[in-house]
Amino acid sequence: MDSIEPVDRFLAHLNAGGMATSEAVQRIKSARRQTGQPLDMVIRELGILPELTIAMEMARFLDLDVIADCDTRDGMEWLEKLGWDYATEKAIFPLGKKDAHLHIAIADPFDRETIEAVSYFFDLPVQASVSPRSVIEEQIGRFRQESASPGEETILEENASDVDLERLLDVARDAPVVKFVSKIVQRAIDDKATDIHLEPQVDTMRVRLRRDGLLLETEIVPKSLHTGVISRLKILARLNIAERRLPQDGRLRLAVRGQEVDFRLSVVPSVQGETAALRILDRENIRLDLQALGYDAAAATRVDNLTRRSNGLILVTGPTGSGKTTTLYSILARLNRPTVKIFTVEDPVEYRIGGITQLQIDPAIGLSFATALRSVLRQDPDIVLVGEIRDRETAEIAIQAALTGRLVLSTLHTNSATGAFNRLRDMGVEPFLLAATIRGVIGQRLLRQCCAACRDLPTKIGCTACEGTGFKGRTASFEILEVSDRFREAMRATSAEEDLEAVAIENGMVPLRQHGQALAASGLTTMDEVLRVIDAD
Repeated sequence: MDSIEPVDRFLAHLNAGGMATSEAVQRIKSARRQTGQPLDMVIRELGILPELTIAMEMARFLDLDVIADCDTRDGMEWLEKLGWDYATEKAIFPLGKKDAHLHIAIADPFDRETIEAVSYFFDLPVQASVSPRSVIEEQIGRFRQESASPGEETILEENASDVDLERLLDVARDAPVVKFVSKIVQRAIDDKATDIHLEPQVDTMRVRLRRDGLLLETEIVPKSLHTGVISRLKILARLNIAERRLPQDGRLRLAVRGQEVDFRLSVVPSVQGETAALRILDRENIRLDLQALGYDAAAATRVDNLTRRSNGLILVTGPTGSGKTTTLYSILARLNRPTVKIFTVEDPVEYRIGGITQLQIDPAIGLSFATALRSVLRQDPDIVLVGEIRDRETAEIAIQAALTGRLVLSTLHTNSATGAFNRLRDMGVEPFLLAATIRGVIGQRLLRQCCAACRDLPTKIGCTACEGTGFKGRTASFEILEVSDRFREAMRATSAEEDLEAVAIENGMVPLRQHGQALAASGLTTMDEVLRVIDAD
């Protein structure tokens, strides 16, 4: 059993050095007590510190050397005697004999019991250094593979083609797999990506991150990692790891840099193997504020005027990834107060807000948007957010709720604010009902912002802030359509979007394309970016 006192002093050292908060220290102690896992593994898995930093801090505290690379053959004979399984389990790597001492690298130098056991086994005093656990495990695995006979390798390859349940579990828990998943997730969070894509190729697996709306390839890894990585994600999301023929969706939560981050996982079978997409739902770093999204004070006031009413339907439109949900949540954050009862019906619940009752639909058990919305209306809400209006039934219930004194907020997939009316007409909603209930429609896109660090420089190459892309972060381009009496008359008279848009412009709506051009003229973005995102027609 590890000595508790040195561990407590080490954790106090991390706290004093600003590397772990008091809360993080308590989490480490609690997790270590409950799981019995080695100290370095607990700190890494909780996302408190990166693996190499853990090794360096342990070495500094205990006045030991750090070995970042165990690639030496001097300890091969000692390793075989010690045993592959024991060395892997304890994350210990013999480096060879020197000055009558056996030199070893170990991931958890506080594990005195293991160090003393190795010393007793070889009948030699041990001189320990600290090395990251993944470095030790990878080197042991490499030596173990080299020492395996050809017959053993063949058997492993034949079994791998079957990939039975036990093998999948073993692969998913393998150290390189755990390290790889942790690494790509941490990089995605650090790069402020919104999605992680894991795509199998013929001999490799491609990793791409969606950052500021564009997919960027980050690395190519051997195909041998693919099965383990997908299985690891399935286990974390509580999906069926043995099912590889059907698509599966799930959710998982991981600790990254000491913060809990939610992910939405989609796994789809393809010709080359299962492809996975992870949507990052980073609740800690999201700012639910219209002006933070790019709405100026005048635009935020117009939105407030729409949402100040006690009833009616307000829609936010745009394609997937245009920030519709974040805008709705920002509006809810402004409306949220003790005197108002707010319900949300979503698929899934992306951000959790205190004081609001949130419900997640589950079609597998018959809980659809329409079913959930009916039940929510019996709870006497003042404001209801419907994640998306997808069909006639949901649209009719939302409109009925608006007619009976509730303020209803929702989203639609349309290319413009005026397109929302024809979209609802196509679902079978009567025009007179639309005229009676819709208070306003916000059309939105997200444009990449010019990088502040290199905006005025002749070349973007070499800029570390934006990695040479010239863009960093995104801002909203929007159009706000307020439904006036004049617009209601136009809705009853015509369904032509260009005619409706002309009336909306007369009433003060600035079209998306015009707003985007204004953002480009101000230097906040570029005209090329506006044309890429916003349909000029």
